[in-house]
Amino acid sequence: MSRVLALREPLPAIRSATVEEASEITEALRALGIESTTVPSHELYLEESSKKICALEFSDEALTATLVGNNARLAAGWDELTLLVTGRLVLSRIEVEERRRRGRKQTVNSRHLSADESVLDVYLATSEINWRIRASNFDFSCLGSAKSITTFENFKALMNVLRERAIKAQFDDSYAQARSALEIVWPLEPQTKIGDWRRSGAGKFDTATVTTTDNEDQFTRYSRLRHYLGRRA
Repeated sequence: MSRVLALREPLPAIRSATVEEASEITEALRALGIESTTVPSHELYLEESSKKICALEFSDEALTATLVGNNARLAAGWDELTLLVTGRLVLSRIEVEERRRRGRKQTVNSRHLSADESVLDVYLATSEINWRIRASNFDFSCLGSAKSITTFENFKALMNVLRERAIKAQFDDSYAQARSALEIVWPLEPQTKIGDWRRSGAGKFDTATVTTTDNEDQFTRYSRLRHYLGRRA
């Protein structure tokens, strides 16, 4: 709780299983002089995936987005944009290869891979579901002559363009600072996949265990929460 209060931002502090439990927590916090708001999980529309965008086109009045996969297009006026939430997506992947011989297991190799990239969520006044731009899967041709040779510079330039043109949109880059405090309520959950044993020699069998951890689900929850609070401010 101290980490949440120290940031002086509206952040999730406690998860409750029932409305009654949430009400009790709200009253307990109020008795300590701490104001809080109960946010039902269904209000974050977590069952709806973000609309993944791979390209944008700009005009004086609007922007047009191309969806990843099917190349469908979405359009919105600049004055429809209400919120821009930015952060970084971090992926950790641990691979462990084991060998079983005569009933005994031995680790023969291990690898730890990590990657991170910038991400931007765009919210419109007409929808609860955001557009999502991931730096690694976006065509920055919309920047024209301002396009640089590095993804980092291009992503920064893209955000600047959106902020300059979408003058009604709020810009939120608080996720980076809030991330450690979010672990209390929305911890990262590793996913482990164990492969089948395969013969690698006389009496030897190998298998690989892959454990991946990423923060995209946590970022989505935080992004949707900021949108929810902004709509009700």
